[in-house]
Amino acid sequence: MQRTSIAAPMETRRVIIRDFFELIDTIPNLDDPGAIQKLHRYLQSLLRIKQVVPPVVEIMTVVKEHKPVLFHAARRSLMTTSNLHMLFQVDMDVELARERLKQYAE
Repeated sequence: MQRTSIAAPMETRRVIIRDFFELIDTIPNLDDPGAIQKLHRYLQSLLRIKQVVPPVVEIMTVVKEHKPVLFHAARRSLMTTSNLHMLFQVDMDVELARERLKQYAE
């Protein structure tokens, strides 16, 4: 069995947050099928992470706040049986979500 170092999970956290903010900065707030697919692919990648527990609730809250058109279009495009459907049902305070993401990146 291979052991992971303490630095590896911390680096994984930084990569998750960096990729998320890169996505938020580049993806348009439109109901464009390409943008929806890009968001879905990103969320699928979060669900595959096993090394740390990604801050999915915080990420979804920030997406809902900063990209509301994209958020609702992506939510509507999913079937209720999709593994992503539940992610669009979570919600929390936006300021708390931002603070947690900041702490998660440290």
